[in-house]
Amino acid sequence: MAGGDLKLAVELARIFLSHYDEMHRSLADAVERRDPLDVRRMVHSIEGSLGAMGSLESIEKLSAIGQAGRDERRDLFEELFLLYEEAINRSNDEIRLFIDAQK
Repeated sequence: MAGGDLKLAVELARIFLSHYDEMHRSLADAVERRDPLDVRRMVHSIEGSLGAMGSLESIEKLSAIGQAGRDERRDLFEELFLLYEEAINRSNDEIRLFIDAQK
């Protein structure tokens, strides 16, 4: 997404991390409420950001939550969300390492 511009890549990574906690809380809330519409809305919002970060494993896990929302499989939300959290935590750690390596 940064077209080879390292400074831009670092800035995009910082912006992503600065907004991620709020997006994560919103998704966690939608999962907890078992609200398929809000789950799908938040999945869509987060997927775009994750695509910019190249977090393929996280996108895969997040997409499974979105599919459960489309299928109205509320019973799968919590399990899929836990798998997503594991993937996104690894991804965010890698993003932080990338940012730190550029200092």
